[in-house]
Amino acid sequence: MSAELTLLFLEKRVEASRLCASITEPFATGSEPTTGDKLAEDFMQIVKQMEGTLADLKKLNAGLEKDRALEAGDIRHVRGRIETAMVEVARAAQDFSAQIRFFEAMNPNDAAKTKPALDKFDEIEKSTRDFTVPEGPEEGAELAPAEDTGLSPDHDDVDPMLM
Repeated sequence: MSAELTLLFLEKRVEASRLCASITEPFATGSEPTTGDKLAEDFMQIVKQMEGTLADLKKLNAGLEKDRALEAGDIRHVRGRIETAMVEVARAAQDFSAQIRFFEAMNPNDAAKTKPALDKFDEIEKSTRDFTVPEGPEEGAELAPAEDTGLSPDHDDVDPMLM
């Protein structure tokens, strides 16, 4: 349960970063007035949160095998959710990168102020591409072959209705 609870909080942090993208968009596109310094400050705050979330997702994924409270199906489920959260982190980073590029194109004098945040968002997006979730056994797959089925070597004498 602790892995699922931790993941829930991480998913909400990812969701918050996606919401921040919708909040910063009017400022980055020029629909709402702002300064390059203020926008750069906001983007760097978001970068710090996203980097922390990304690190926590990686740490959680690495620790799933050690969690004895989780069964194989639970681990597969949690890993699927981690993978989805990673995709959302990548999307958010791409959204912020696009906003910054647009802002820099429209405000070339302030481009140097937002460049560090752009580099960080690009790093976050690249690190999500490097992230892989190990494959576990498929649902319903037999984990180990049975040594003895209890059937005689000659299966002709076995009634199929009893199986």
